[in-house]
Amino acid sequence: MDVAPAYPIEKTYGAFLHRELSVSWLLLATLLGGRHRLDPALIDSGFHYLDLGCGHGLNLLFNAAAHPQASFYGVDLNPTHIAAASARAEALGLGNVHFALADLTTFAEGLPSTGPCRGWPESYDIVVAHGLASWVGPEVRQALIAAAGCLLRPGGIFYCSYNTYPGWLSRSTLQMLSVEEALRAGGSTSLAGIRKAAETLFRCTGTEDNAWPLGQELPGLRVLVERLQPMPESYLVGEYQSAHQPLYVGPMHRLCAAHGLSHIGSATLPEMFPAILDPERRALVMEAGDAPMREVLLDLAINQTFRRDLFARGVCPPPPPWRRQALAELQLHSCAGAEDDRDVFDTGLGGLGVDPSFVRTLKRTLADGPQSLGWLMDEASLELEDGLMRLSVLVGAAVVGVSLSGPDRPEASGLSIAAFNQQCLDQITAGEEIGALLSPVLLQPVSITLLEAFFLQVADADLSSDDRAQLVWMGITMAGGNVKDPEGRPIEDPDQALRQLREFGESFAAGRLPVLRRLGIGTPGGTSPAA
Repeated sequence: MDVAPAYPIEKTYGAFLHRELSVSWLLLATLLGGRHRLDPALIDSGFHYLDLGCGHGLNLLFNAAAHPQASFYGVDLNPTHIAAASARAEALGLGNVHFALADLTTFAEGLPSTGPCRGWPESYDIVVAHGLASWVGPEVRQALIAAAGCLLRPGGIFYCSYNTYPGWLSRSTLQMLSVEEALRAGGSTSLAGIRKAAETLFRCTGTEDNAWPLGQELPGLRVLVERLQPMPESYLVGEYQSAHQPLYVGPMHRLCAAHGLSHIGSATLPEMFPAILDPERRALVMEAGDAPMREVLLDLAINQTFRRDLFARGVCPPPPPWRRQALAELQLHSCAGAEDDRDVFDTGLGGLGVDPSFVRTLKRTLADGPQSLGWLMDEASLELEDGLMRLSVLVGAAVVGVSLSGPDRPEASGLSIAAFNQQCLDQITAGEEIGALLSPVLLQPVSITLLEAFFLQVADADLSSDDRAQLVWMGITMAGGNVKDPEGRPIEDPDQALRQLREFGESFAAGRLPVLRRLGIGTPGGTSPAA
C-alpha cells in the first residue's frame, strides 16, 4: 500500500448512493444558495452530466433512469468498477448512460481524441467528483480540477466533495493505525484490522478518569471510535484502510479558482446558512471580511469532516425577482412517517431545532398532498431567508422533499421509473446491495432496507398480515438470507421469525409505506401520485 498513491486502485470500493449527486438536488442547492443562476428547467432538458471517478456507477444509473432525455457519462480507473457499472446498466436497460475505463489526467486539456471516451460530448452542464479529490495524490488532484474546469460549459456547475480538516485531525489517527495493521497483514484490508486498530486506539486514550496524553489532546476520540463500530464494513474499509489525505478548504478553493471555478455554495444545504448557528459561532463566522475566510471559519466552528462544495464556471448571480419566483414554484412533499416527531435535527452544523409548531403544521399539511414553497411562505408569514433556512434543515433531515417539476411532468418518465424500480426491487431481494429506489416525484434515490423491499413487493397483494409474513419469509430463505432480532442475531426458530416479520410488516404498512406512496414509489400502476 503506497503512502500517497496516485490512484488507490488496489481494491474495489463499496457501491453507495448519494442523493446529493442527483440532478434535482444539485439544482435545488444552487437555487437555495442564490449565488448562481441555473435554470430549474434544465431538469427536463437534454443536458450532459459527467462523473469523474464514478466507482460502481450507482449514482449515474439512478440519474439516468430519472432523466431519460439526458446523457450521463462516467470514468474510473478501476476495471472492476467499470465492469460492474456497465453490466448493471445493461441489465437495467439504460441506454443513456456510458462508462469508460480511463485515466482522468488525460482530460486535463479537454476531451481526449483517442481512447474509450472518444465521441463523448466536449462540454458538460454538470460535472461531479464525489470524494475523489482527497483520495488521490497532488498531481492527480491538480489534473482533476483542471479537467472539471476544461470540460464544464460556461455557466455549468461542478460538485466536488472531499474529506476535510479539522474534523479529520482525530479520525486520521484511526486511519493511520488501520493502514499499519493492513501493511502488517501483507497489504490486505479487512474489517478485523480496523476493529483491532480501533481497540488499540481506544486503549491509547486512557480512561475517562485517567486520560492519557492522546486522550487529553483529542478528548472526542473515544466517542468517535465507539460511533464507528456499527458502520458498514465497505464504508469503514474504504475510509480507514486507504492512505487518502483530507484537505483544508482554503487551498482547495484556491486550486479551483485557478482553473476558473468559483465557489457558489454547498450540496449540504444547511451549511449555506451560517446564520442558523448559535449566536457565538455565528458571530465568529460572519465577522470574516470575505466569503473565502467565512468558509475557513465555518469549518473550524463546526469541526468539519466532509465538504460537498459547488462551483460554477462563470458565476451569473440570479436576479432577485427571478429567484423568488423560482423558489415559490418549488413543490414540497412529506417524507416523514407518522411516528417521526422530531423538532431537533442532526446536521453538519450540530443539532438544529426548528419551531415545533411549524414542523407539526407543515407535516400535517403535506400529509394531505404537496404544497408550493410560495404557499408555505405566505401561510406562515415567513421572510425568504428564514423560510430557506428552515427548509434546508428539514430537507437535509429527509422530513421534507422538494420537486422542481410540476404535476404535468411527462407521464412516460414516471412509467420508466416504475420499471426501473421493479428491476431494482428484484435485484435487492436477490441480495444485491443497492439500498434505494428512485422517487419519480423527487427524482432522487430514497433509501430502502431489505425487509422493506420484500414487504413492498407484496404490499398490494390481497393477503392477511400472517400470509404476507409467510411469503416474505419464504423469499428471504430462497435468497439465502435470514431474519434477525433487534440485536442483529439470526433467528433460528421459524415461529419467532414469522412473529417478527408480521410485526415489522404491520409497522411498515402503517408508517413507511404511506411515505413511499407519497413519493411515487410502489404506487398502483407505477405512476407518481397526482399533486
